[in-house]
Amino acid sequence: MNLNRVNFKKTIRNLIIGETNYIESRGQYKRAMLSGQFALLAILILLIYFFIEIMIRDTNLLLGSVYIIPVFFLAYSIYYHRKGQHCTANYFLLPTVNIVVYLLASSESPNSGAFIFFLLTSMASFAVFDYTMRLWSILFTAFTYTLFVLAYFVDFSFLPKRDYSQDELLLSVIINFSIGLPTGAMMVYLLINLNYYNDMQLVQNNKLLMKANNELDRFVYSTSHDLRAPLTSLLGLINIAENSKDQQEAKRYMNMMRDRVASLDKFIKDITDYSRNNRLHIGKENIKLANLATEVWETLQFAPEAQNIHFDLDIPEDLEVLSDRSRLTIILSNLISNAIRYHDKTKAERYIRLRVLTSDYGFYLKIEDNGQGISPEYHQRIFDMFYRANEKSQGSGLGLYIVKETLEKLSGSIHLESAPGIGSTFTVRLPLRTN
Repeated sequence: MNLNRVNFKKTIRNLIIGETNYIESRGQYKRAMLSGQFALLAILILLIYFFIEIMIRDTNLLLGSVYIIPVFFLAYSIYYHRKGQHCTANYFLLPTVNIVVYLLASSESPNSGAFIFFLLTSMASFAVFDYTMRLWSILFTAFTYTLFVLAYFVDFSFLPKRDYSQDELLLSVIINFSIGLPTGAMMVYLLINLNYYNDMQLVQNNKLLMKANNELDRFVYSTSHDLRAPLTSLLGLINIAENSKDQQEAKRYMNMMRDRVASLDKFIKDITDYSRNNRLHIGKENIKLANLATEVWETLQFAPEAQNIHFDLDIPEDLEVLSDRSRLTIILSNLISNAIRYHDKTKAERYIRLRVLTSDYGFYLKIEDNGQGISPEYHQRIFDMFYRANEKSQGSGLGLYIVKETLEKLSGSIHLESAPGIGSTFTVRLPLRTN
């Protein structure tokens, strides 16, 4: 049931916005969807009334065109939503609905109950425009009221007047109320739904803000230490090397300085990855996983720590996923570089294995190694910002945290299986297509 509901909502979304189109603002997206749903609802109501007229009343060509021609204008409204011109779409939607209601209401008795649709079109005026465009909402509401006055207080109609008997009037009231009430309820529901998601977005933004503040406090404290420590060490090594007369010893100090610079460079790269993940929108492109994994390994395999480690890739060459290439690269780079950094030098055969399992909803990428392993008590904490499982760790403490944050952006997750002396297996779950 839930899957069918999700598929239905996705179908409506693709119909109104377009499958490949993207609206940056969540509020603008919801209002565009609201406007498109109103247009679809109006089309449905017009078709229902058209068939009612055919079945129970004598319908001439002119009256039939009043029901059918507006359908094309409402379809144009949806077409402009798909083009990203959402205001233009509303300029098609609201006048079309108002004029149709006026034409029909002015051609029949005021006692038919058609006035209920003037209320609905007025509600729609305030629903499809945001607060910054409230003047348009007021203008369209004034337009609706003007048409209401013309329909009921001016004896004029573009359509032939339709005189109903008492029984036909009662039937019209029943039909108009039976259609207008659920339509109004649906419009109110859509508005409540919009406000609900806006409230949820506000709550989510507050949570993200609190999280950002907490992370900022830790970030300032940790970076001040992690940036200064390599620099202080580097200055000390330079001072020692300057006073050393032994070339071999000076060379050893140079290698140590190179390690400190590399450590600092890695830390700055991690900070950059963290910043990019928070700021950049999610990209979408077809990616061959095997090729991407090979590219990542080729950038890491010449590091001194990677020597004598066998890289085993078990991913079909034709497997493609629609995702964000830069974020997938960050995930793979961090997990593979961790496997390299914490390999077990005492083992004769060292390996890193990448394999993939697919399902209808996503894929599981497993990164396995036979390195040092991680004790169970650290399994949850290793994904925290700046956490290091042991004092000898040379990492920044950001790598796995960045992996977790990046996966959340891609609607994915990560799971660890590890034991000291045995090795580690990180299982990454990701959808085959990003949202």
